[in-house]
Amino acid sequence: MRVLIAYASRYGTTKGIAERIAATLRLQGLDAIVEAVGKAGDPAGYDAVVIGSAAYFFRWMKDAKSFVLRYAGPLANRPVWLFSSGPLAVRLKTTGP
Repeated sequence: MRVLIAYASRYGTTKGIAERIAATLRLQGLDAIVEAVGKAGDPAGYDAVVIGSAAYFFRWMKDAKSFVLRYAGPLANRPVWLFSSGPLAVRLKTTGP
C-alpha cells in the first residue's frame, strides 16, 4: 500500500510530524512517501493520504488548504487522515497573586 504524507510547514515542526508518521507506517510495511504540499502533486497514485498543516490563528496554511481543494476529487476516493500542529487554543489557569 502506498501512502502519501503531504504537509505544509513554516518552521519545520509539521514536517517533522509528517516524517514520524511515515516512519511509523514504514514499520508496518507500508510504502510511505513524505512531500511538501507544494511538491506532492496529484494523490491519485496513492492508496491513502495523510495531510498535515501548521495552524496559525486557528487556520491551516494556504498551501495545505489549496492542496485539499485542488485534489478534492482524488481525495474523496481514498482514505484520508488530517492533522494540525500549532499552539493550544486554551488558556491555562494560574494560581497565585
